[in-house]
Amino acid sequence: MATRFHDEHDLATLRRWLEGNQDSQAEKMVGEFETAFAEAVGAQHVIANASAMHGLQAALQACYIEPGDEVIVDPIVVFAGLAVMYCNAVPIFADIDSRTFNMSPESFRKYITPRTRAVICTHFAGLPCDMDEIVTIAREHDLIVIEDCAHALYAQYKGHPAGLLGDVGVFSFNHRKQLSTGQGGAMTFTNPKLYEEVRRLTFGRVPSRLAWNMAMPGIVAAVALAQLPKSRQYVDEDRRNAALMNKAVEGCEWIVPQYVAPGTVSSYHLWTAFYKGEEHGIPMEDFKRVCVEEGADYFLFGFMPQNWQGIRARPAYAYPVFTTPLAYGKNCPTRCPHYQGNVDYTKELCPQAEQISPRLINTTLSPIRQERGEKLAEGLYRAVQRFM
Repeated sequence: MATRFHDEHDLATLRRWLEGNQDSQAEKMVGEFETAFAEAVGAQHVIANASAMHGLQAALQACYIEPGDEVIVDPIVVFAGLAVMYCNAVPIFADIDSRTFNMSPESFRKYITPRTRAVICTHFAGLPCDMDEIVTIAREHDLIVIEDCAHALYAQYKGHPAGLLGDVGVFSFNHRKQLSTGQGGAMTFTNPKLYEEVRRLTFGRVPSRLAWNMAMPGIVAAVALAQLPKSRQYVDEDRRNAALMNKAVEGCEWIVPQYVAPGTVSSYHLWTAFYKGEEHGIPMEDFKRVCVEEGADYFLFGFMPQNWQGIRARPAYAYPVFTTPLAYGKNCPTRCPHYQGNVDYTKELCPQAEQISPRLINTTLSPIRQERGEKLAEGLYRAVQRFM
C-alpha cells in the first residue's frame, strides 16, 4: 500500500476548485497554496509553478543567464544540466563527494571561470549539500546559488531548511515525491530581487520579457493544498524506512549508505548506498539476483537505472543530450559562437561520479508504508548475509 492517502478533506478541496473553475477566482487557490507552503517550510517568498524543471529554468532566466555563460552543476542527476541548456548556456559539471554523493565544494571552486554566473547544487536523495562551503565560494565570485530541492522537502542543514540556504530553492511535486500532485513544483527565495523577477516571468497575458508559461494550474494547487498537511507524516515515514535500510546493512563494508553529517537532516526521498561488492569479489549482478530472490526487489542499481534506454548508468554529462550539442541547432550551446570556453563531455570529467554513479543502490521510499519497508529491509538483510 502506498504511503500517500486521500480523504474527504482532499475531495472537498478539489470540489471547491471544480465548482469555481469557470471563474478566474478559482486560480486564487494557487496563492493559497503559496502562502501555506511558505509557512510549512519557513520561507518568506514562494512561487508555485508547473514543475521543478520549470523552476530551475525560471531561476536561471531570472539571473539573465545568456548564451556563452556557464553554470556549474552536479553530475549525478541530469535536470540541472538540462535547465542550463534551456537557457542556451553551458553546464559545467563539478564532481561529487564520495561519501555524500553531493557536489564537492573543492570541485565547484576548481571549475569557476570568468564565464561562470551561477551554481545549481542538487540535494541528492534528500541530503543537503555542504552549503556553508558552497555559499562561501559562490559569494567570493558573485555567483547566484540555486538549490535543487526536488528530493529535499523538510530537509535541514545546521538548523536551516533546505531551499533557504542559497538564493533560490526549487521543489518538485511529481508523482513520486513526498508531496505529490502528479506534476507541479514551487520555488522559495531568500533573494527578493530574484523573487520579483520570477514573479514577472510567471505571466498571465503579456510577460515583461520573453518567458514560458510556468504557472501552476489551480486544480494542481488544490491537490497540493489538500496534501500539504499530510506531507510531514510522509517524510517521517520515509525517514523511518531509511533507518531500517541502514540497519539492514550494518557491518557490511561493501555497502556504504550515503553519509549524513551531524547537524544535517535528510528527507530520504531516496535511500541510497555505494555498492563496493566488486572489490570483495561479489559482482553486482550476483547481488542483484539474490536481492530479488530474498524479496528485496524494489532496489535499482545505478543512477539512472541500468536498463534506462539500454544504457549502463553513468554521470549525467555522458548522455547524448549533452554529448551531442544540438539543443538549439548550430551546435549550441557548447559550440555557440558566443561561447569562449571549451568543453568535451565525452571525457571522464568527474572521477568520483564515474565510479559511484553506476554503483549506487537506491530506492524511492515515498510510495511505501513502513510495513512494506520492514519487509524490504528484511530482504536486503538476508541478501547481504548470504555473502557475508
